[in-house]
Amino acid sequence: MFKLTRGVVSRGKSWPGRWVVAWLACSAIGCVSASPPPGAAQDEASLQQRKASMAYDMGVAHLKEGRTPQAIGSLLSASKLEPDNATIQLALGEAYRREGRMEEAERHLERSVDLNPKLQRARLSLSALYMQLERYEEAREQAAVLVDDATFPWPWQALTNLGWAEYKLGETEKARQHFQLALDYRNDYWRARLNLGIVAADQERLRDALTQFEQVLAESPGPFAEAEVHYRLAELYLQLGHREQAIVHLTEATNRRPSGEWGERSADTLKQLK
Repeated sequence: MFKLTRGVVSRGKSWPGRWVVAWLACSAIGCVSASPPPGAAQDEASLQQRKASMAYDMGVAHLKEGRTPQAIGSLLSASKLEPDNATIQLALGEAYRREGRMEEAERHLERSVDLNPKLQRARLSLSALYMQLERYEEAREQAAVLVDDATFPWPWQALTNLGWAEYKLGETEKARQHFQLALDYRNDYWRARLNLGIVAADQERLRDALTQFEQVLAESPGPFAEAEVHYRLAELYLQLGHREQAIVHLTEATNRRPSGEWGERSADTLKQLK
């Protein structure tokens, strides 16, 4: 029987968003609360805050549209005007993380948390960054803070991050429980379901894994995630001896993301099967 090479892909530009979640820029600036001095100095401080707010908003807009270098430029301008603003530091850290500049991302995200330990989105991004750096214990610590925080509005995201850190630390049963709890909060959260399928496949519960992966596809998570799921489905069908079904899924993976990692893996495997 032909078997695909099993294993988790290396952390690279395509990694963020597959198994864990980071903050997505979408909110207005939160200016520092220090009261400016009266008179002309007050007017100058107010003008500086408005400039910082405009630069931040522009950076967030660039970030949402995928223009990461432009986002970094705008957010650096905002940071110069408001260096102690945790929200600006968060956005700048996330922009660097998306650009693959991990050292700078870590510096700004950690500063954001230091400036405002209650800024939940900063912890979410920091947990994602630590996992991208394969520092899973630190990732678990940040995600656990959010899981234990009753005010965090998206517990399924924190549970998914926590579960993936546990999975990478070899605590598979804890990971499975946290992925399932994430789905109890939100049944259509495909990232948790994808991870649950990965755990099931590792435990050789192949039929359960098939069910989880098929449900991920039903959520239409996007071409990259779909390419990964089709590849993993092909892997399972090959283990079950269903070669033709495996070929169907490998072909789908290639079509979904031909230049991506999962599409390239699938194309290589198709060549070996023919």
